[in-house]
Amino acid sequence: MADTSPNQPTHPRRGRLHVVAPAPARIERPEVDEAPLQTAELGPLDLELGGRLEQVTLAYRTWGRLNATGDNAVVVLHALTGDSRAAGEGGWWSPLIGPGRAIDTDRAFVLSANVLGGCQGSTGPASPDPLTGRPYAMRFPLITIGDIVAAQRRLAERLGITRLVAIGGSIGGFQALEWATRHPDLVAAAAPVAATGALDPQGVSLNEIGRRAIMADPDWRGGEYAAEGVFPAQGLAVARMIGMVTYHSKESMALRFGRTPATRPSRYPSFGPTFDVEGYLHHHGAALTKRFDANAYLYLTRAMDLYDVGRDGGGERWLGEIAAPIFLLGITTDWLFPAADVRALAERLAELGKDVTYAELASPHGHDAFLKEWDDLAAVIGPFVDRALAGTVRP
Repeated sequence: MADTSPNQPTHPRRGRLHVVAPAPARIERPEVDEAPLQTAELGPLDLELGGRLEQVTLAYRTWGRLNATGDNAVVVLHALTGDSRAAGEGGWWSPLIGPGRAIDTDRAFVLSANVLGGCQGSTGPASPDPLTGRPYAMRFPLITIGDIVAAQRRLAERLGITRLVAIGGSIGGFQALEWATRHPDLVAAAAPVAATGALDPQGVSLNEIGRRAIMADPDWRGGEYAAEGVFPAQGLAVARMIGMVTYHSKESMALRFGRTPATRPSRYPSFGPTFDVEGYLHHHGAALTKRFDANAYLYLTRAMDLYDVGRDGGGERWLGEIAAPIFLLGITTDWLFPAADVRALAERLAELGKDVTYAELASPHGHDAFLKEWDDLAAVIGPFVDRALAGTVRP
């Protein structure tokens, strides 16, 4: 973790910017039980950019037990191609969620829902359009992070949640910030991890290249590939390969692959000698085509691009709505959401009088460090969540 010292900046006259970097401690904990996938029918939803979904379904999983007052919930928000399997065997954050872990299921009721617009059981472009019975495809309306969180709020209220901690990384961090700014009445604390208030132009550019790869695939068919019995696997694989590069850093690429020649057969016709890093990208590109819908990738990357915490009134107006302690985590080698930008958001919140904690993860793994550096993550997330569940995030 990053070094801290008494000279770290604070704002004692207005807000409180706490910079933390505790030493990690490895503690083995039991896994939580496998959580079944459940679905909730949430009725119609009017959308931020116009349009309406007449029936929204969210698929979700839960761990732990909601208490009688409904105020011990932790909503764990997944990243772009993630899903609700946040905990248990194979869960994308399973080292952090479970009995005695950073997000302690002996104390907390943990909820993770597949996002609106995705393809893992929640309403999205692959869902049947009630007007036609066929998949929406590109007739699905444009959605935003605001719509995603509005649907999550419906689900939370349906389950009896009255207060919650919102926590997630990357696009899940956008959702956590949206919870804190647009739904402060339900938020006891929020933790956007490896995320800022908006994606920068470089990130938008790379998302657009990925979308164009999908739409240039002859099998995309204007988005109607399901009706025509095909799938734009090549385009989606290329989009995923582009994404995988953004999740790494130069350091992680050098450490893991260097210029090592390929050690596995190429999935594509080779063009001269190939390198190990190419095989890695090919593998992850192909793997995504087996579990993710191409149109959902288009819609969710566009929702990521469109997110701006300061929309409809400006940043000062909406950041000023935050009424709960907030934790921000930057990663030293993350160039998708640079640590300097995350820290700048923390300092801005402190200037607005908010109780904000900033931690910086020193890792070579780039953006993906929030899915890898388990001991360091537990060391900063655990105390924040514990204090939030106890009703106070500061001693």
